[in-house]
Order: sequence, then structure tokens, then C-alpha cells
Amino acid sequence: MTDQARERSDWEVRADLVCTQCSRIAGSVHGPAGRPLTPASIRAHDAGDAEAVQRLRCPCCSGRLWMQDGETIYLGPQTLSDEELHPRRGRPRKAPRAS
Repeated sequence: MTDQARERSDWEVRADLVCTQCSRIAGSVHGPAGRPLTPASIRAHDAGDAEAVQRLRCPCCSGRLWMQDGETIYLGPQTLSDEELHPRRGRPRKAPRAS
């Protein structure tokens, strides 16, 4: 992995999906920054419009959706808890017997 890719791995791009014909906001998109051809998460604002938004079409007029008002956000390095770094091994302990 190059230094430039390492620098960009903690960054994410978020933007609105806006119709080019009727200017309606149909959904939002977010995904990793600096890596071309990487899958992004697309979310429709209305659940009934999800299929049209996944095809990048406006649910109202079938116009094309375009990314607008994009912002690049720094997520920071991912820190792992102590349990994630050193998971417990083996079977869990038995519960104490009640007499």
C-alpha cells in the first residue's frame, strides 16, 4: 500500500444525490475517499424510491442523479478496545453452582 493510499484510508466522502432535471434531492451517498472504483453506500430518502435511486434515476421524473454538496470527512484512526486486541480463548467459565 502506498503512503498516499494510507493517508486517504481514514477519509470518507459524503454527498447528496440531486436530480439534474427537477433538482430534487433523492438520497445520499457515502464511501471511502481516494480509492477509485470502490463501492459506495447509497441511501434513498424515501424507502419506496430505493430501486430508482439504486439505478441513479430520479423517482419523480426519471432524470439522472448527480452528486452535489460533497464533503470529505476525516474519520480518524480506528482504535481497538483491549478485548478486540486480545480476545478470550477457549470455553467460557461455568456459572457457580447454587447450593
